[in-house]
Amino acid sequence: MAGRILVVDGAPTNRITMKVRLSSACYEVATAASGQEALRMARLIHPQIVLIGANLPDMGGPALCAALRALPQGGEMPVLVLARGDDRVAALSAGASALIDPNGDELTLLARIRGLMRHEALALPDPTPGLAEPGAAFQHDCRPRAVFVADQPATALGWRHALQNRVDFAIAVSEPERTLADAAAGRVAELYLIAADIRQPGDGLRLLSELRSRPHSRDAGFVVALRPERAEMMPVALDLGAGDVLPWDLAGAGFAAEAGLRLQAQLARKHEADRRRNETRRNMHWAMTDPLTGLHNRRFALPRLSELVFAAQDSQRDLAVLLLDLDRFKQVNDSHGHPAGDAVLAEVASRLASALPEDGLLARIGGEEFLAVLPDCPAHAARRVAEDLRRAVMAAPVRLPPGGAAEELGITVSVGVAVGHAGGGQAPDPEALLASADRALLAAKSAGRNRIVIAPQMIAA
Repeated sequence: MAGRILVVDGAPTNRITMKVRLSSACYEVATAASGQEALRMARLIHPQIVLIGANLPDMGGPALCAALRALPQGGEMPVLVLARGDDRVAALSAGASALIDPNGDELTLLARIRGLMRHEALALPDPTPGLAEPGAAFQHDCRPRAVFVADQPATALGWRHALQNRVDFAIAVSEPERTLADAAAGRVAELYLIAADIRQPGDGLRLLSELRSRPHSRDAGFVVALRPERAEMMPVALDLGAGDVLPWDLAGAGFAAEAGLRLQAQLARKHEADRRRNETRRNMHWAMTDPLTGLHNRRFALPRLSELVFAAQDSQRDLAVLLLDLDRFKQVNDSHGHPAGDAVLAEVASRLASALPEDGLLARIGGEEFLAVLPDCPAHAARRVAEDLRRAVMAAPVRLPPGGAAEELGITVSVGVAVGHAGGGQAPDPEALLASADRALLAAKSAGRNRIVIAPQMIAA
């Protein structure tokens, strides 16, 4: 199923019709006949979207929207409300994500639902860690920033004049070329209002697509303004990524208040998506990071080692794996206490990170054991790097926390090195590389510690 939707309507025919339409589009649909039933269902099934229709026997759409927002996790739940007249502004003020036009068509409604579902998915971060995008820099106004792009500057200026006192964000007027150039340079707005037709029919939608494809601007909020005679383009705009579609005459006295609320709602959705994305990225970082040293942990390092081994095989390049173990570390904890041991681990990790080549992978994979992986590194280069790491650890005593038996302590490290050589037609074997490096590490320990042992060369690892 594409997603779980709760349909709320007081008329049985409306509920049945909407359920058939949405089910045919592969959505999982539940229905409720009243506001209280809808609240109970929302607590029970946790819908991804709620559609509030008309004729509810116990409360109006705006009141139900406000009640849904008050539920745990209700602040993140997209809510669409069918509203007429004054209820439109009331629903938006109550937290409606978007409004359903009573005279709207099925294609537009499905496109709006797809847009909300896509928004939920895009709130997740890029799966590749460490690629967080920099925030936009705004020089003259600490408020969020919106950019309006219309067919003529006068049109966009009119929109700004009508809305600037109704919204809590700064508004700039721009042209398509400048908007794209700014986005490419990282000078992005948090919200874009774009006319569907600028110089040519549909070129505003092409601008929308371009901005959504750029890494700096893809997470912005987007709203499209449509002329009345172009109403058939509404589903297209929503499917291209617009969060909402406003009428061209949005600056009119009878619509400006609603337009301001709808733009503000899109900005709020964008901020909520940013918050969820950053939270997920932060959780991913914590899950893959050793909290004491700040290095990658075992959970990240071993899958990454497999990826690097296969990449080395594909490129026919050597790959070096180094296992490093602090010498007599147990004595540090026993004689000086665990705070001293933590200080030693943190300082050694810092020294190793400083001495490792930029393209190397470094992780803490055990109590006092570290893993380093060096792409495109033959045996002679691996020995040189291992020696740099060994010397970096022993270069100076490590200062211990005050109050202990000693102020500083000399630390050494033993290193086992295994180098996998591409070729031979065999499948890469990360586990064999690790095992070979581990045997070399044990040999270094047995030979007196504070030394490096290179394992016999491995083929096709």
